[in-house]
Amino acid sequence: MSIADTSPARDAVHPVLWIMIAVMIGFELLFAAADAGLVPEGLGRWPAYLNLAFFDLMLEYARAGNGVEPQLVWSLLTHAFLHGGWLHLAMNGAAFLGLGHALVRMIGIGRFLVIFAVTAIAGALTFGLIAQTVGPLVGASGAIFGLFAVLTAWQERALRRAGRSRAMIWRRIGGLVALNVALAFGLGGLLAWQAHLGGWVAGWLLAGMFRPRYGPMRAF
Repeated sequence: MSIADTSPARDAVHPVLWIMIAVMIGFELLFAAADAGLVPEGLGRWPAYLNLAFFDLMLEYARAGNGVEPQLVWSLLTHAFLHGGWLHLAMNGAAFLGLGHALVRMIGIGRFLVIFAVTAIAGALTFGLIAQTVGPLVGASGAIFGLFAVLTAWQERALRRAGRSRAMIWRRIGGLVALNVALAFGLGGLLAWQAHLGGWVAGWLLAGMFRPRYGPMRAF
């Protein structure tokens, strides 16, 4: 049986999630080593960003009919493994492991990877279509909002089928909107709320394509 067809033990984080986190940490370690002069500068943060991060300018270039740069294709996904520093990685990493573990338990690692990839791509495309910036998009937060949206959509549908109030769902969504607005102003435009929006919408839509193995209300 392939790894995509199996699910981890109830309390064990799937090895693939650890591998994905290890890649994210590995990039930050590499950047720190470059800053310390232990590895060539070409392996530092900005060279990596220039090759693996998503840039709004690349999408604008393609939309103008100038062709699609190869980086535009892979950076739709690779940007999610890069971060803006250890604090950024710590916040995203904790959310990724918590939400990812819940999803893997409910649908398996193969379907989780599909959701992660689609929501990361949707986040990058939404960022490219809405944002007006020359800076790079890095971080897994678009995909993380997508994972959260899947779980929230399942819970909303379970509550609706049971005839129970869904007020907690709308409060949760309202809280996320308020948090993004506050952070967008507080961080001076550095928050990629567009990626969060794209990832969330994609995750909400994807929730209808996958059926969890047990009641989603138990995952909260």
